Amino acid sequence: MSQPLPIDQLIKTRFDDLFLDLKQAQQNLMQDGKPKLSKIEIAQSKTARSLLRVEKQAIQEKDLNIKSELSFINSISDQVNSEVKTQLAASLIDVDFLYNKVLGLDSATPQLLDTTSLKAATISSIEPLAADVPWFYNDLLKMINQPKYRRTDSKGKLVVVDNMRAALGFFGIENLTTVVTCLAFRRVLPQITDPYPTIKTRIWEEALASALASKKIARAAGLNHNHAFCLGMFRQLGKIVITKLYFRIFDSVQIQALKETEAARKHDEHLALLKLTPSGHFLNHLNSEYALKTSTQLIQKMDLKRVFIGNAMQELVENKCAADISALAKAVEQGHGYAQYRILKSYKLIDLQQSKDFVRSLNMPKGYLEILKNTDLRTLDLTFGAE
Repeated sequence: MSQPLPIDQLIKTRFDDLFLDLKQAQQNLMQDGKPKLSKIEIAQSKTARSLLRVEKQAIQEKDLNIKSELSFINSISDQVNSEVKTQLAASLIDVDFLYNKVLGLDSATPQLLDTTSLKAATISSIEPLAADVPWFYNDLLKMINQPKYRRTDSKGKLVVVDNMRAALGFFGIENLTTVVTCLAFRRVLPQITDPYPTIKTRIWEEALASALASKKIARAAGLNHNHAFCLGMFRQLGKIVITKLYFRIFDSVQIQALKETEAARKHDEHLALLKLTPSGHFLNHLNSEYALKTSTQLIQKMDLKRVFIGNAMQELVENKCAADISALAKAVEQGHGYAQYRILKSYKLIDLQQSKDFVRSLNMPKGYLEILKNTDLRTLDLTFGAE
């Protein structure tokens, strides 16, 4: 019988499964601790007792052919994955390319974030900077006119916000760092990730929950909660970049390989390539290896002057022990871990004992868990009327 995984590894495995597909994550959970059967073995187990010897022999021969074909396809897949990783690693060297082309961030967004974080910031000082961010006006108005933010006047008539100053004033100075961070992050999420269409949702879900949990912990610890929120969300930028690059490069490598095998008349290799689809497990492997480091490079590229998150992000990527990192880095690390636990719990992918073991491993100060337990990690915690 296999030994149970350490709790941190178990959480990572479950979360990686969920990142790709909820149904598959649920199936994997049901099989925990049980021997994994192939589709061939499952089919055989259902019919073996009722088959005649001749039928059994025919199935065994068919199975051998199938296994041989799968082995060949896996071999081709390994070659494609190797080339994808080589090209991806080369792409990651050019941080300007990642920032400007893969994410599509602009140079004005960091300055806007810096200004919203100033205690002396005013709507008048923020408005011209916000106007310099090409996408910000439209995205802000879409957000503010969502049903949950709508207001009515004294006569019960719906108030439609249709200009930048009114929108900024509606949210207020205290909320603008959160709003700008969220809108910038949502804008760069990957769009096409077939055959894993929910990846976009999973990245957003993890980033928002991590940012909100980090913000709560930072506030309880007397730290700058806006910085914690920003870092809690932007630590996921690397995952966005790796995901986008993976699907782009996979398509490119597969198309090139198909052209080469067709030209060389390598019929078997060509057919095997046609059967390949992007590998979610390989994507998870790439994210594990590159995502945090890439997040660090992107945050450094932002060159934020007032949102002090660069050093804390560097500490996170170096994976230092809790005693050797700053209070902000520790708050975000704990927030991220707690967010993963809450997300797994919401999908019933973690049991009570596993929950207790993992939360205990986060080593949070007394009272923090109670605060987080009563926090909605799916909705922005904007405060209105505080100015």
